[in-house]
Amino acid sequence: MQSMRLLFETPEAAREVAFMLRCEYDGFTMITLPPLHDTLALRTAIELTGSDFCFDGDHYPLVLSFTSTALGQVSDQYADERISQKAELWLNEASS
Repeated sequence: MQSMRLLFETPEAAREVAFMLRCEYDGFTMITLPPLHDTLALRTAIELTGSDFCFDGDHYPLVLSFTSTALGQVSDQYADERISQKAELWLNEASS
């Protein structure tokens, strides 16, 4: 098994996903996941950042399939909830 490298559209998104998953971050837009990783945690981290990403070597961004609730217009409450979840993750890490 090989490690998996993902490229994100912004360094901030890559840094946040690497932080949430405790994986390797190259300091710019790439993270390296270990051969065995939690796919659900990866999907959640990517959704929290709201960023496009692709596998290293690909030329087009991947899009996560939407759930039925995400198909509608994103409400202010949903956006506030995402921000709160990200803040909680950072706070929990800082206090541990």
